[in-house]
Amino acid sequence: MVWILSVLLYVHILGAIFWFGSGLTLQIVFIPALGTMPYEAQHPWLQALSGNYSRLIGPVGGLTILFGILRGAFAGVFGLLNTPYGITFIVSFVLAIPVIIIGARFTGPTAQKLAAAGSRDEVLALAKQITRYGRIESAGMAVMLALMVAMHAGY
Repeated sequence: MVWILSVLLYVHILGAIFWFGSGLTLQIVFIPALGTMPYEAQHPWLQALSGNYSRLIGPVGGLTILFGILRGAFAGVFGLLNTPYGITFIVSFVLAIPVIIIGARFTGPTAQKLAAAGSRDEVLALAKQITRYGRIESAGMAVMLALMVAMHAGY
């Protein structure tokens, strides 16, 4: 049982690192860099990024949440839902839902539009939108990270 919990936790943490870390990298490094580039450089770069990243991020986010739920199930959290640990688990899961919705419903489609943009002005306008969505997603993920640390610390 310890091995199963260890593997589930390891995969959950790896997925969370990629999901949260790549989102922060896009928001802090790549999106702001678009403003300094001419359209001739933006367009091929966005095409390549969109093709690779969009194939990965959805499954990674979904698997991260799935492995978190499975880890909780194997650790017996469903019998502890009235404890601080169980409540933190529920809050984390409930918070994950809007983060996924924002990513799938707003950030992802805006990123596709960004990759298909026909002018520098359109790229910059869409970059502003994606930055707003990214801030909301990042804030939700930061709160989830804090909750995960609290759960691991025995809260």
